[in-house]
Amino acid sequence: MKEEINKLIDLQAIDLKLKTLNEEMSEGVAELEKRKTVIEERRRNIDRFQEKLQVFEQRKRELELENEEMATRIKDRQTKLMNVQTNREYQSLLKEIEDAKKNANDAEEEIVHLMEQIENLQTKISEESNVCKAEESLLAEKTSEVENHEAALQKQKDKILKQRNKKAKGIPEAMQRKYDTILAHRNGIAIVGVTDGVCQGCFMSIPPQQYNNLMKGEDLFVCPTCQRLTYYLPAEEE
Repeated sequence: MKEEINKLIDLQAIDLKLKTLNEEMSEGVAELEKRKTVIEERRRNIDRFQEKLQVFEQRKRELELENEEMATRIKDRQTKLMNVQTNREYQSLLKEIEDAKKNANDAEEEIVHLMEQIENLQTKISEESNVCKAEESLLAEKTSEVENHEAALQKQKDKILKQRNKKAKGIPEAMQRKYDTILAHRNGIAIVGVTDGVCQGCFMSIPPQQYNNLMKGEDLFVCPTCQRLTYYLPAEEE
């Protein structure tokens, strides 16, 4: 049993290396995803700005058309004003002209305001587009860097996996299944030492009798708190 326990301890050391490599590979992918999310958000901002821009430009065109029609109407009323026959008709035409001029002035003010908003949106679209292009360029560079790094890590991983397969062959199947199950449910740590009666996985004390049996090294015991496999680890080795 001591030999099997030692093989499990060696297997755990190998699995910790694999865990570190997998985490490093995941970090690279996570960073790329984060960059992609930022770029996608900028693209959505650009789309929203462009939608607003289209609305403002459409409204501006409508007001400009209305003003052209208003100018024609004012000119027409001013011409008629020269040929009126009665004071009532004269006053009516004057009011129409005044109302038309007021509406034209209001429209001009709105057009000026729209032009400011349009210019502001165009600036934002330009800025966001430039930043987006820069970030896309950085993403391409980072993607290439991450892919190269992942390829190097994968070579290390393949080499370590061969070592793991070789080491695992000497472990009884039932024991290995138990180890693999715990490994999957305990954050990549399936077997830990117990020093001075304290589990080094959860740092909780184990029952004294279990610790005494553990010190003999003749059998595998499970920590009653964290459910990991345990072995005796003298304080000087720990």
